Amino acid sequence: MILLLRIAICCIIRLYFFRDSYIAELVNSFVPYIIWFCILALIIEIYLIIHESKRRRKYKWIKIFFTILVTILTIWIWTLYSSEFFWFYNQNDEFIRLKNEEWIKVFYANILYKNTDYKSLQNKIVEENPDIVVMVEFSDEHEDEMKEFFKENYPYMNRNSWSITLAGDVVFSKIPLEIITETHEVEAWLRNYSYMKILCDECGDWIDLYVIHTSAPVSAKNFDMRNNQIGKLLSDFLKYHENGVPTMIIGDFNLSPWSYYYKQLTRHRNMLNALSFQSPNYTRSLYQQWIFRSHIDQLFISPEIKVSEIKIEDLSWSDHRSFTFNFWIN
Repeated sequence: MILLLRIAICCIIRLYFFRDSYIAELVNSFVPYIIWFCILALIIEIYLIIHESKRRRKYKWIKIFFTILVTILTIWIWTLYSSEFFWFYNQNDEFIRLKNEEWIKVFYANILYKNTDYKSLQNKIVEENPDIVVMVEFSDEHEDEMKEFFKENYPYMNRNSWSITLAGDVVFSKIPLEIITETHEVEAWLRNYSYMKILCDECGDWIDLYVIHTSAPVSAKNFDMRNNQIGKLLSDFLKYHENGVPTMIIGDFNLSPWSYYYKQLTRHRNMLNALSFQSPNYTRSLYQQWIFRSHIDQLFISPEIKVSEIKIEDLSWSDHRSFTFNFWIN
């Protein structure tokens, strides 16, 4: 148990003093679970201390020391992060909730590149009947199995493949698309996003749409790659974006809202995360299990865009949850 307590101490210290490090980022992604782990370790340790025999008094006081230390650090980290955690999910939503008969409906999902449940995915899209379908980890197999369906129902398409193993992103639309990404001179491995414009006849305007899927930080190398990709998205956005142009940035950022790098991403422009107007509702689970969930899929919108009826649901065979929403230009 002393080993578990030491691990908890190391996680907490990393989380506070080295927030931009790889280890801190992993801990950050699962902050509530780390706190629960610390509390569980404390409960078990207190139980063992109470039942410790007098013959092991020396080790008993060592354990008591570690228990008190972890208790203090757990309370400290909970105080530090609970305000950020609850703030993200409880922002005032009066500016983005909207009911409109002429809204545009979007379906988004990280479908998982090895997902072979094509029928369920197609049925889900038919059920939602969106105007725009956005998917990441869309593979050649998905396209082969579903091309007739999309050809019949969605005349406009933009597909990009930045990764050999995790396929790429795709946008199917009933609304005209103008692909812009190719005009940006940058290596594909560094970008990992698509940039296009959607022509909205009903609202009389073009909408800038960015679709991103960054590298998952499963190693220190991939962690650095993800940070470079987010940095490139941000620099391109600042370079090409015009103020007043309705803009959406959607995708799998592999980045939680309480991450140090999330704050770096969002501090430059007045972009709202529309998913923060939901109750805590994580979008991804580790190895498709109910435990160890994290919020890494995001939907950023500019002030010109209003969003309503966000719905987050499980998606068959995927380790991510899908979400649908309606939007309109203010």
